[in-house]
Amino acid sequence: MELLESPTDIVFVDNGSDGEMTAWAKERYPEITIITRKENGFFCGGYNSGMQHAIDHNYEYVLIVNADTEVCNTTYMSRLVSAAERHPTVAFLGPKVYLREPGKVQNTMLRYPWFSRHLSHWLTSRFRARNGSAVTNTETRVDSLNGVCTLCRVDALRNIGLMDEIMGGYVEDTDWSWRARQKGWHSLYVPVTSILHHQPAEEYQHCSMKTFMLRRNHIYWHMKIGHIWQARLFAFFSILLARVRALQAVLRQKNVREHQRYVARFRDVARRILAREPIGDWFGPPLGRR
Repeated sequence: MELLESPTDIVFVDNGSDGEMTAWAKERYPEITIITRKENGFFCGGYNSGMQHAIDHNYEYVLIVNADTEVCNTTYMSRLVSAAERHPTVAFLGPKVYLREPGKVQNTMLRYPWFSRHLSHWLTSRFRARNGSAVTNTETRVDSLNGVCTLCRVDALRNIGLMDEIMGGYVEDTDWSWRARQKGWHSLYVPVTSILHHQPAEEYQHCSMKTFMLRRNHIYWHMKIGHIWQARLFAFFSILLARVRALQAVLRQKNVREHQRYVARFRDVARRILAREPIGDWFGPPLGRR
């Protein structure tokens, strides 16, 4: 089985490029389906547009894949679909993903991000090299899957709903799987080689937008599901860590203003989330472009 039966089954979402990417895709791949968004909806908004197309056209499954990836096994879709048919209560299925180089497996099997788990991981990572690999040769039910490459059952999407676009990106996969679990759906890791993920090693700088969104969304998600003390602990620890790194920046006389702005911005957003203020431009990316 090839990856897809028809080019029209490939859905390309122009996520707010003012039509530049639409023109690029039409010129190079005229047979695929192209959806053009007027505004950048970040990760969640872009994928939601594509998944809504799949729902509207009565597809059975939809595969979401990050843009910075390449296929290294054209038959992996058949393995995922076969597993989905054997497990009718599974909403999301994730294959084996290589990170930056063939053979290095990215950890796509995630656990719910309780504060105690994060703190334990942070402490142990100070004393040993980080290992992003997770290797298993058996199908495994997991809390959630990294959204880099996930097969989604369309009937489940109709029941669960799409991604929370307020989050923009990061932790949205946790939120999605949590909502699925509340309605009796599950997530399954399938050990079949699929894609190579070209994620830059330096992508998560201490005061980057991606780090901001990742930590902000942890607080937002815990408040969303009613875990107020988890949210407060995440906020306190994240602000404390940011302040320590800002102090280190002062001592090193490097990127001082960036760290100071990050601390002030994150502290303000965390306070507003914990106070349950209505979401607005203050929330930051993607709603705020500051």
